[in-house]
Amino acid sequence: MKITHLAIIFVIVAISVIINTDIRINNLNAVIENKSQIDDNLDTAIDDGVINLAEVDAKNNIIINKEKAVSSFFASLYSSFGILADKDSQTKLNLYVPVIAIKEEDGYYIFFSDEYIGTDHFTYTIKRWSEKYPYFYEDQDFIYSFTLGDKVTVYDKKNILGSIEQKVYSMDYHDFKTRADFSAFRAIRPDSILLNDQVYQTVKKDTIISCIEETMAFYTNRHNKIASQNGITYNFALPPLAEDGWTKDIDNVSMYVVFQGYPYGSQPEEAYNKIASAGAKVSKRDTYYIEQKGWYLLYHKSTCPELLKEILILNEEPYYDPIACIRQGAYQCPICTPNGVFAPDYDPLSNID
Repeated sequence: MKITHLAIIFVIVAISVIINTDIRINNLNAVIENKSQIDDNLDTAIDDGVINLAEVDAKNNIIINKEKAVSSFFASLYSSFGILADKDSQTKLNLYVPVIAIKEEDGYYIFFSDEYIGTDHFTYTIKRWSEKYPYFYEDQDFIYSFTLGDKVTVYDKKNILGSIEQKVYSMDYHDFKTRADFSAFRAIRPDSILLNDQVYQTVKKDTIISCIEETMAFYTNRHNKIASQNGITYNFALPPLAEDGWTKDIDNVSMYVVFQGYPYGSQPEEAYNKIASAGAKVSKRDTYYIEQKGWYLLYHKSTCPELLKEILILNEEPYYDPIACIRQGAYQCPICTPNGVFAPDYDPLSNID
C-alpha cells in the first residue's frame, strides 16, 4: 500500500472522528439548553401560580384560591411551551404533570389525574382535587393535627389532660405550658412535645414534610396507569426534593409541582424529572386600634407595645387604614407610627372643645 493511500485513510478516519465528536457535542449542548429552558418554563409557571394562590380580603383575612393558582400555572406553562392555542398539545403536556400539591394553613390538597367513564361508556382522563389532608401525627397520648402556625388540635386518647367529657382540644400549643388546668398533665408528662418549643417545632416541621411527600408519592405512582393508557412508558415516581426545597417555605402557604417524564434531547433516557416548589408571599395590611387617652384619641398598630398595657380601647373592631382612624379624630401613636399621616381635609384640633 502506498504511503499516499495510508495518508488518505488516516484523513478519512480523522474526519469521521471529528464529525462524530461534533455531533455528540452538539447533541449534548442541545440537551443542556433544552433542559435549561424547561427549568425556566417550570419556574416561571409556578411563580405565576403562587402569585394568585393567596389574597388578602378587605378585612385582612387570607383567602386561598387554589383553583386560580393551578389555572395560572398551566396557562403560563402552555405559553412557555408555545401551545397556548393547541388543546391537543396541552392535553399531552398535562400527562407530564402527575401531581400538584397546595399547602394551606391547616392541611393540603392534591391536584391529580383521574379517570371516569362517560355516558358513552368511553373512559376519559381528567384533573381533579383530593379532599383536604391534615398534618397528622400520633404519639402515645395524643393524635395531633398541626397548622403552619402555633395552633394545634389534639385528640386526648387517654384523658391525660384531665377531662372525661372533653376529648378534643384546639388552641395555641403554648397554652399547654401555661394554663392552670393543665398543671397535672405537665407534672406527669414533662417530656411531652407540647411542653418543649424546639421539639414541638421539629416534630411539626417533619410531620408537614412527610405527610405531603408521602401523599404526593402515592398519587405520582398512581399516575403510571393513566400515563401508560395514553402511550407514555415512563415510570412515574416522586423525584427527590432537596431538604431546603421542603423547608424554605415551611411556614407559608406553598405550591409543589411534579413535572416528570417529558422527553428532551435525542436519547430515550433523556426525560425531565423535577419537583418545583414556591411559597406564596402574602403580607397582611397593618391593622389599627384607637385608644381613648384622656381628652384625645391615639391610634396604634396592632403590634404596638402600648396595646399590651391597661388602656381604654374605643372600639374592639380593628381599623384597616390610618386615614379611617384619623377621621375618627385620632392622632398617630408616637411609638409605633411616628410618621403618621393626617387626612388632607381634616384638622385634628377641630374636635377639641
